[in-house]
Amino acid sequence: MCADNAVNAKEVSTVKVEGCALPGFDLPIGKPMLIEAQRADQTLTHCVEAAVELTDLSEHPVAYYFEDDVLMRKWSPRHANYDWSAVFQVVVPKPYREQVLRVAHDHELSGHFGIRKTYDHLMKHFFWPSMKSDVAKFCKSCHACQIAGKPNQVVPPAPLKPIPVLGEPFERIMIDCVGPLPKTKSGNSYLVTLMCVSTRFPEAIPLRSLKAHAIIKAIVKFCTTFGMPKYIQSDQGTNFMSKVFAKVMKQLNIKHQVSSAYHPQSQGAIERFHQTLKSILRTFCVEHEKEWDEHIPLLLFAVRNTTQASLGFSPSELIFGHTVRGPLKILQEQILSSSCSASTTNVLDYVSAFRDRLHTVWKLAKQSLNSVQSQMKSRYDQKAVPRSFQTGDKVLILLPVTGSALQAKFTGPYSIKEKLGDTDYVVDTPDRRRKSRVCHINMLKAYVSRSDSEVSMPVATVVPVTVSLSDYSPESDDLKMNSASFLSARLPNSETLLNLSEKLSHLPVSAQVDISSLINKYPTLFNDFPSTTHVIEHDIDVGSHAPVKQNAYRVNPVKRELMKQETLYLLEHNLAVPSSSPWCSPCLLVPKPDGTSRFCTDYRKVNALTKADSFPLPRMEDCVDRVGNAKFMTKLDLLKGYWQVPLTEQGCEISAFATPDVFLQYRVMAFGLRNA
Repeated sequence: MCADNAVNAKEVSTVKVEGCALPGFDLPIGKPMLIEAQRADQTLTHCVEAAVELTDLSEHPVAYYFEDDVLMRKWSPRHANYDWSAVFQVVVPKPYREQVLRVAHDHELSGHFGIRKTYDHLMKHFFWPSMKSDVAKFCKSCHACQIAGKPNQVVPPAPLKPIPVLGEPFERIMIDCVGPLPKTKSGNSYLVTLMCVSTRFPEAIPLRSLKAHAIIKAIVKFCTTFGMPKYIQSDQGTNFMSKVFAKVMKQLNIKHQVSSAYHPQSQGAIERFHQTLKSILRTFCVEHEKEWDEHIPLLLFAVRNTTQASLGFSPSELIFGHTVRGPLKILQEQILSSSCSASTTNVLDYVSAFRDRLHTVWKLAKQSLNSVQSQMKSRYDQKAVPRSFQTGDKVLILLPVTGSALQAKFTGPYSIKEKLGDTDYVVDTPDRRRKSRVCHINMLKAYVSRSDSEVSMPVATVVPVTVSLSDYSPESDDLKMNSASFLSARLPNSETLLNLSEKLSHLPVSAQVDISSLINKYPTLFNDFPSTTHVIEHDIDVGSHAPVKQNAYRVNPVKRELMKQETLYLLEHNLAVPSSSPWCSPCLLVPKPDGTSRFCTDYRKVNALTKADSFPLPRMEDCVDRVGNAKFMTKLDLLKGYWQVPLTEQGCEISAFATPDVFLQYRVMAFGLRNA
């Protein structure tokens, strides 16, 4: 409780031990300086005026007081009724808060923990008004934490932005490269792939290299067959970003659009085509490894005549307006050749029917693609969070680690240079080879600068306010601490019933009324304490074995106090009574998922002597199967179900247990008993 040990300035040089370096401290905070700063800090005015006398401190669970002229604070966690749980905190003035925060979070011995753990750690020694918000700002602005990230802090994806649905054929082209592949006899080891965005019509041209000149020749070959597109979309490969490529695009009056860096979803259609093409090539190369380039046209024929799931038609049908004559068509003609005669069609009728069919096919394909994109967006956006940045905002970019293409980490901070759309941004990267790059928003996360995150923002005008002790309450500090370790054993059913409307606020009004009336109809089912049944009793059959006696386990003071609370609860509600049994088993506390502790008795030696009950228990899988087709399921949590079954007289004697303070025996079935 001494302020000197908590605040006095100490400068310790770094101690180096073989294989280990212990960091030192350099905190220029002395006791006289602290006292002077506390008096001058206007944010502590209400704390000073609410201080109590040191002799009256024991009467208040939470209070300010002075010790050797240092402003201190006593704080006891909620539900804690014992004196040793009280925490005595030094009240830190504004000039020293950032230094204390650096020690609590940035120091090598502090571990860069998150907001809650840093805050809980600080609460054991220090306090100041608005401390929790200051801790949150400080931790969020930590550069190391933002770069490394936390496992539970995943950058949420932005809502999906589908590509425009069906323009003119070959109006917009996507281009990409595949390779290196096994070198063929002709020297080809790469493929340049092109795809019409509207019809998904693919083209693949074998190449010896992926230099810009070779790519340009492939594009010219494609354009002489299908015409000049208005737009060509590519990734940010060096061959597509070269000056030669840009010059040719300008001459052909084609607008070059670049996808986001390290975001292959921008070209999802052609990437999916690559997956199909590589799968076919892998199978084909088993027999023709050195001749795969000669058979690319055959593979493309198969792909072009396959129905696209998103469009509902094959690319060939959308381009040519009819099913292309392939092997299956030829086989059908051979089967029907004897019964079918050649028919002639008028040219005008054929052209008219062809245009009508092509128009219908395009209309149906557009409807199908619209439907598929809507379903895809609906599924994707379930976990998406709308985000946006403005020009000048600082961000971190997820980029590959230098020398390791399969690893990535956040780097930065960098500044947003330009906003291209809802999801794409141009980011300045002056310290990298590319001075600026296009990035998708899913690769960006906001960077919180510590200079922008001031601890305890200064107030323009501070008006001194007199706060009397009668007006003071812990809530006035705007402070809460996790007190799961001090929770009482009593269940808050009554508190929940008092605020039932708040618990049901997410339901429609009619459903709230139905559930409220149902619960109020059976009030005895929702007590805070368990009742016992009269239908059955549990017995512990140990045959003729001699009694087993064990001593109570040693526990620390915290657990011992919790055990006292649990045994008092058992005695108050007649769940256990004092015992003189020759049997005795020790007790222990088992942590529960919610942070509280479960009071258990170690019945392992008793269970070893107990005769087993072979009654078959229901399987979990069978229970799930019975409700598998149910539209609604209701889950009810039994209130201390073990304690609702009484024990026989013999069972009570055998269930005797000991803690460091009491020797009792259960009147109800205890958790941990065999056959329970």
